Amino acid sequence: MGFTNRRMPTGTLMRKLTIAALCAAAMACGGDDKAADPASRKFTYGAAGAATFEEQAAADLAQGSAADAQQVQSGTSSDGSSVAGLADAMASQAWGSATVAVAALRAAGIERAVTTVRPAADLTGFDDPTCVTVTTGRISYSGCTITMGLDQLSVNGWFARDGATLAWDVTSALHSVADGYDLDVSAHLTGNLTFGTGTIVGRVRSDNAATIHTAQASMHVAYATIADLDLEHDGNGCVTGGTLELRRVWTDRAPGMPTTGEYADAGLLFSWQGCGVVVVSRSI
Repeated sequence: MGFTNRRMPTGTLMRKLTIAALCAAAMACGGDDKAADPASRKFTYGAAGAATFEEQAAADLAQGSAADAQQVQSGTSSDGSSVAGLADAMASQAWGSATVAVAALRAAGIERAVTTVRPAADLTGFDDPTCVTVTTGRISYSGCTITMGLDQLSVNGWFARDGATLAWDVTSALHSVADGYDLDVSAHLTGNLTFGTGTIVGRVRSDNAATIHTAQASMHVAYATIADLDLEHDGNGCVTGGTLELRRVWTDRAPGMPTTGEYADAGLLFSWQGCGVVVVSRSI
């Protein structure tokens, strides 16, 4: 149960693509429009219907993550990557590249880095490996950094398993400097899952943000993805009932950024009717 470094894209091209994507999303650089806590955002849903291909793929991710979570909680596995990254992974599947900031964060390497949770034995790549502390059922990161030329990734937080509960609170941030601008991308992953007999209940959340500073202007965008789970399973890797609500909520927008269509806040309510059988209600 831990975090490891993977090779992340660097260089001028990646940074330029990231800036282009962010500015395209905002339509203008400068200012912000901060929103309330995204967890307070409520959606009204339409009638349930058959899942689209993308929604079914997201549901399959949830089922796989639920199985992984059971193994991590029971101690039979220490790889919780799909659990901590569930909300972002489902959002990427269900809504694709419509959320431009998601693509920008991915391009900057944060999504790949921060959602990769591996056994403690596999922890490598930190500038100072002693920043990682491993105790029974818990792994902590304090001031961990990975330096890549002028780029630096920092990691702070913890993952813990305690009885029927699996929880985590980890922040990863990438700072990059080049070509007359600074780029900062961050992801704050939090979660708390409680396991009963054949049930998993809790929340998985990811708060993501990107900021670009140039001599002429600055721009900040941020959004959260939240997955609220109330699932039933058969103990053999299959979700058999219950619901999962997935929400994507923008928390900071630049002036001129659209708030409708592909840039709107959105929600999906997944309802399982049996093993692998799911219907979906969409926010209206």
